[in-house]
Amino acid sequence: MGMQAERRRRAVKAHLLSNSATVSDVARLADVSTATVSRALNTPDIVRPEVRQRVAVAVEKLGYIPNVSAKALRLNQTRLIGVVIPTLNFALYADFFAALQEKLGHAGYFALLTTSDYDLGREAEQAAKLIRQGAQGLVLVGRLHDSKLVSMMATLRIPYVNTYVHDPIDASHTIGFDNARAIGDVVDYLAALGHRRIAMLSGPTANSNDRAMARVHGFVWAVTHHRLACRDWVAEAPYTIEGGRSAICEIFRRGLEPTAIVCGSDMLAVGALQECKARGLRVPADLSIVGFDNLEFVAHLDPSLTTVAVPSVELGRAAADHIAGLCSGVAAQHPAALETHLVVRKSTAAPPDRRAGKR
Repeated sequence: MGMQAERRRRAVKAHLLSNSATVSDVARLADVSTATVSRALNTPDIVRPEVRQRVAVAVEKLGYIPNVSAKALRLNQTRLIGVVIPTLNFALYADFFAALQEKLGHAGYFALLTTSDYDLGREAEQAAKLIRQGAQGLVLVGRLHDSKLVSMMATLRIPYVNTYVHDPIDASHTIGFDNARAIGDVVDYLAALGHRRIAMLSGPTANSNDRAMARVHGFVWAVTHHRLACRDWVAEAPYTIEGGRSAICEIFRRGLEPTAIVCGSDMLAVGALQECKARGLRVPADLSIVGFDNLEFVAHLDPSLTTVAVPSVELGRAAADHIAGLCSGVAAQHPAALETHLVVRKSTAAPPDRRAGKR
């Protein structure tokens, strides 16, 4: 039975990696000559954009892999690592990729970067494209992935590492930190200052963003531990400044009167700060605000933002070491969780009643 299963696996892999689709197939579907297909793939600048697009669509639809890429991939000699991150809009991911790329370069690997826009379906599509381009391994963000991607990595035995999360049960595939504990530490800090009414502004969780979900779970666990109310005290919005403004407005629309706001990102926190200023609320005299990420500019806000510092550079280096080891056949160690830490600045203080001496 084991031999039969292995033969089936090899047959599937051979089908996926072989040139089951030919240049002629691509040319026929794109309604061009085989020479045009070759030019579109190898010297695209000399091919008209509309023709390039037809060829690209045909290649994608047929799953065509050029001979050189397929051969290199079969032999696992490409030394290319595919990297799929949610976005390049935030400096933490840019810092992460820069550190990853540098460390991979020292190990003789080259990183190919693409983004998913926090969409698991798009992540799977981008990862498949990277594999077709010869990616030997994948660096992904988060632990949850589309079932198609999970199946593909299992079938092809593609080495991979999940980042920005820590899974103590399957630590061999994760390099990151405990998102739930990081938010729990923020709640502990605010509770120690005397805050009893704490709300949270979270990124979207409906898109299976497991980092956002873990931060919400950490918040709910911590406020419950401190015997504080948590029902309806969480509002979700995109990770933007406008998202932060709309989320804190939602908290106020619910009739809640928090003395502290925990945010799942610095961008949400900046939006909350702006909305508080527009409403004449003083931070931190009336309301304390805490961010998450420690983006460089938040230290220069007025007031400077208390936030959770994320080890993006350390994370990139560790992920590079791990995926390079997996691709070279080195036995992977089970890495411990990286540490976050709270950076206390001027956006947090004791609540108004505590400063006034009230009990």
